[in-house]
Amino acid sequence: MKRFLVFLAAATCAASAVASMSTFTVYGTASFTNKASIDAQGDPDNILGSWIATGGGSVSALRVTGSLTEVALGTYANEARVRFTPGSGQSFTAFNYQASTVGNYTGTLAVGPTTVNVTPFTLSNGGTVGLEWFESIQDGTAGLPEQIWDNVSYEFGANVITNGGGNLGTLLGDGVTVNTPGSHVAGGLDFFTFNFNGVANASDYLNISMLGGGTGGMTDTEMAIYDSLGNFVASSDDDGPGLFSEFSYGAADPLAAPDLTPGFHGSTLAAGAYTIVTSGYNTTFGSTIGNITPGSNAGTYTLGLTYVPEPGSLALVVLAGLFAARRRS
Repeated sequence: MKRFLVFLAAATCAASAVASMSTFTVYGTASFTNKASIDAQGDPDNILGSWIATGGGSVSALRVTGSLTEVALGTYANEARVRFTPGSGQSFTAFNYQASTVGNYTGTLAVGPTTVNVTPFTLSNGGTVGLEWFESIQDGTAGLPEQIWDNVSYEFGANVITNGGGNLGTLLGDGVTVNTPGSHVAGGLDFFTFNFNGVANASDYLNISMLGGGTGGMTDTEMAIYDSLGNFVASSDDDGPGLFSEFSYGAADPLAAPDLTPGFHGSTLAAGAYTIVTSGYNTTFGSTIGNITPGSNAGTYTLGLTYVPEPGSLALVVLAGLFAARRRS
């Protein structure tokens, strides 16, 4: 009887999920005060500046924080731009940066922290970066400021994605849906491992759903299953309701989405250890778990697993539960 108790304990033990997260790694920060945004790009009246990099690394994003004050009535914050150009010791293609999406405003506007992805380039420690503050549309008096950056900081860095997931343990097989919350940033992957006794008989089924929606929720999910050796088993794109994902193993599955045939992904699935990989549209799942290109859809979601084994196996689990309860009384 001891082996049943061990199984029951394993079945009820599951690690909490850790969401995919994006952290910003800073390689250098350029800070300025009192920089006027005057005329269109390249106009000789525009303010120029320079910054000597205090660090280096592979830059894929910029983050800006500052405050912008209106000078010309009716100006738009989203017209205030800055152009970055390579100077001595730097080598990258010049690019423009729009720090705000706010239109018309009055007074002083707090900007950021706003992060924008850029074409990756190498920032060389000690090299010079040139800056030109300008207006994307010159709608004020030529040569006069339209708005002024009272203070502004440009952080050169990269978004580093931390994958999440967890160990869901051994599925109990009682037909109760176990819901695990998750969250994705763009380009995120979550990995959830589990063990189960398999879908082998006509009454068995395993249903796995990935649902988002609501405020801040994912709108288009994708997921895949890999075996214990990391080999691809199956993937699901829009098999669930709408643009959500769902796996259905076993023709007896009563939870299959209205437009999904029960047992669509297989009438059987061998017992063993598996990993569910969740992501967003448009993910490419490779033949092995180490060869996945994640998609861009982001937000919160819920991963739901429901498992019912054949009656004999379920009876053993129930018996184990009753025995454990009697030992505790």
